[in-house]
Amino acid sequence: MAKLVLTNSVITIGGTDVSAFVKQVQIETSVDEVETTAFGSTGKTRVGGLLDTKLSLSMHQEYSATVEGLIYPLIGSTTAVVVKPNGTAVSTANPSYTMSALVVGWSPVNGAIGELASVDVSWPVSGTITKATV
Repeated sequence: MAKLVLTNSVITIGGTDVSAFVKQVQIETSVDEVETTAFGSTGKTRVGGLLDTKLSLSMHQEYSATVEGLIYPLIGSTTAVVVKPNGTAVSTANPSYTMSALVVGWSPVNGAIGELASVDVSWPVSGTITKATV
């Protein structure tokens, strides 16, 4: 089984490549648990409901057009985000995940004296993710 160390992930927000500023990326998908138990049952039954996906990024802050200048105006709106784990060439070994993220929060200043300015965000995905392998 092949293993992958993330060293060349590509992340674009609104068409702008922010990869050089991202130090961590996570896409987390879950599904609602909907109980379907009826009278006469001796155990609970369930089905999967709606998908719920969240995008989390940890970034190095910078205030020109690439990070702060790009994201701050997007607060409260959705934006296209594409994540590729290992470079730009899309394949079965390097799928592309395309989503519409709702920018629900932003921390323009975060850090302590002598530390690198950074920002951590967690944005819900509006709709579903499209996974491409070609």
